[in-house]
Formats: sequence, structure tokens, C-alpha cells
Amino acid sequence: MRLTLLVLLAEYMGLALMAALGYMYHGVVPQWLIATLRSQINQTAIGPLYIFGHNAIIMAADSIPFIGPVALAISISATGFVLGAVVGYSPLAGQLGPAALLIAYLVTAAMPHGILELSSYAFATAGSIDATRRVLSRRGGALRTWLIHLAIALVLLLAAAYVEWYEIKALSAFLPHF
Repeated sequence: MRLTLLVLLAEYMGLALMAALGYMYHGVVPQWLIATLRSQINQTAIGPLYIFGHNAIIMAADSIPFIGPVALAISISATGFVLGAVVGYSPLAGQLGPAALLIAYLVTAAMPHGILELSSYAFATAGSIDATRRVLSRRGGALRTWLIHLAIALVLLLAAAYVEWYEIKALSAFLPHF
């Protein structure tokens, strides 16, 4: 459990750092790319199972022994940088400055779906790290503990998708469009 919490802390810190960098350097990202990403997100967010499917691909990569931490670092970095760039181009950035980034970060990471989703990725990556350690040290139980981590991650991710769908539906009228 300690390993999972350390991975989760690294996720929150990495997401925040990369979001800040994306916000500061959003000008290097073409606006057409931001528009394309928004379109893809809107296509993904058409139901909880679509959200789950998209996020399950990311989580599956995070769970692979030996490469899970690298996959997590790439996905968290890309997500954070794009989040910052989207906020940097949004009208709210002109109105609120860096506070717009803080709001976007909190919506992404601190709302219930974000907590569940990031926890899922943390469980998957911790399972990857644990399985890798067990294989390298020739200890038994690598498959069993990896499957336990994967099962917990899948349950958390499915819950996150339903919560995110509920949040989208319940809050869409109140949240500004970035």
C-alpha cells in the first residue's frame, strides 16, 4: 500500500508540474492541435463505458511489468502539459491568470473522478513495480500480486468512469468551457 501511495503522490506532483509547464509554454502547442484534442475528448466522453475504455488503455500500459512506470510518466506528463496548454489558450486565463490553471488542476485531480482515476493508475503501476521486483529477485507470487493490483485498478477505473460521467452531466451547465 505504501508503494501505491508513493506512486499516487508522484502522479499528483507530476501532473501539477507538467500543467504549469504547459500553461507557461502553451504557445508552442498549435491551436489546431488543442481543437483536435478537445474534439477527441468530446468523442470519448459520450458515456461511462467509453470513458472507461479510453482510460483502461492508459491503465493497461501502466500495469505492464518493467515498463509501467515509464508509461505512467509519459501519460501523466502528456495529460498535465495538455491541460496547462488548454488553460493557457482559454479565455479564463486572460481573466483569472494562473488561478485558472489551479481551478483546472483541481477539477482534474481533486474531484471524485480524478481521485479514483489517479488511484487506479497508481494501483496498476504499483502492481507493475511489485511484479518487476518479484521477477528480478526470483521471488514467487509475481503473477498473483500483479493480478490483484490489476483487479483493484480496474474496479477503481470503472467507478471513476461512472463518477466522471455523472459529474459531466451534473456540472456541465455550471463549469466554464476551457
